[in-house]
Amino acid sequence: MTLDYPSVLFFLALNNLFIIALFIYQYFFHHKQWSILLIALGIGFQTLTIVLYANRDILSPLLTLRLNNFLLISCFALTSFGLVSFDGKMRKNLLWFFIIFGVLFYSAILLVEEKNITLSIIRILSCPFFYGIGAYYLFVNKNKYKFSILLSGVLLLYSIFQLFRAYNIYQMGEPYVFLKNSTFNNWFLIISILFISAISIGFIMLLKEVDQKTILRKNLIIEQDKRKLGALNQTQNKLFSIIAHDLRSPFNNILCLTELLSEKVIATDNSESKEFVGLINSTAKNTLSLLDNLLHWAKSQTGELVFVPRKTNLSKVILHIIALKMSQAKAKNISLHFSPTYEIELDTDENILGTILRNLISNAIKFTNPGGHIEVRAASDQHQVEICISDNGVGMDEKTIHEIFDLSTSVSMPGTADENGSGLGLVLCREFAEKLGGHLWVESEIGKGSNFKFTLPLHIPIPELAKIA
Repeated sequence: MTLDYPSVLFFLALNNLFIIALFIYQYFFHHKQWSILLIALGIGFQTLTIVLYANRDILSPLLTLRLNNFLLISCFALTSFGLVSFDGKMRKNLLWFFIIFGVLFYSAILLVEEKNITLSIIRILSCPFFYGIGAYYLFVNKNKYKFSILLSGVLLLYSIFQLFRAYNIYQMGEPYVFLKNSTFNNWFLIISILFISAISIGFIMLLKEVDQKTILRKNLIIEQDKRKLGALNQTQNKLFSIIAHDLRSPFNNILCLTELLSEKVIATDNSESKEFVGLINSTAKNTLSLLDNLLHWAKSQTGELVFVPRKTNLSKVILHIIALKMSQAKAKNISLHFSPTYEIELDTDENILGTILRNLISNAIKFTNPGGHIEVRAASDQHQVEICISDNGVGMDEKTIHEIFDLSTSVSMPGTADENGSGLGLVLCREFAEKLGGHLWVESEIGKGSNFKFTLPLHIPIPELAKIA
């Protein structure tokens, strides 16, 4: 078998340049692994060796020989160290070992550079030395990647081939001529090309295998976290259940007792006692309202709040909420009025609608000055109803309007009678209005009051009902 050596070397150089470009692409677009660049550098050194050998007449023979020997030994060391560093670990002891033996091999070559056979044998032996160590580290890797084992086998076979090559040169006892067309040299070139291509493809496949195992490991961690989160959610649900049942009942009892106590105090005509009993009653009502809001908000965020749309008479719901809030309005001498123009019926969840109205009317009372006025209005067309809670209270600027619907800002201003609040009610109202298929907004001006408006569809389509449920 006869080969055109210059053409083969040119093809080998082109093959190396393609592999270097592939590794650089992998580094910038897939794997930010420094070991990729190290292998690319090692293959680059081999390519420089080929270029220098092809143009050996440009430099002096001795300088060309020394450069080629340095580049080849560096190529073996860099490529091997890059391969064993596929997992991103910097094995410093191995690095120093490679550096020391790289210097020793090159020093030995400098000492025997006039002895062609010995020089060739030392240079060839440096290859199986570094690649043999690389094969060992790839094989004993604790993760046992299949491509690391395959790469280990390729490196071992190539190392054995190089040892056989060194032995063959030693047996011949003649100066080694690289460009001498012989069967052994032909097979050496062919195997070298296949070897470089094999370790390049194998290394990229090894990195992909590492990525896949990393993804599987992360998915396992995610699954474990999901199970932990599920357990926490169960605990949270139990807590909500305790709040819903074990706390609301005592507050309802407190309200009933304070109302009975208020009736007794009225009979005694003790103004100071009336004030204290009224304060206890209003505090209990506000706390119960906050508790209801928290429960609704928590259930809404966890997806446990069930919406049950049914035919609802809007006027009845509004009048019921106004009756509940009338005592709160009277305490501040605020008139609370609702004047429906006609009966409006819509498909919606009556409890959720009541929560929206309760919060909006409470908010209007809170920010209306004593002696003020609040009006609830409703108007509808063929598709939707618009409800407006209008007051002549303190009003808001644009910045405040933007912040009151953002829970992260925690806006909670005191009322005109120093009433406190959590800032949760308006956020809850907007979210509930949207869940019912509507929209909530506010129009306000400082010193002139506010108009809180929200729309609801008269009829909820079947797909929307599925979403709500």
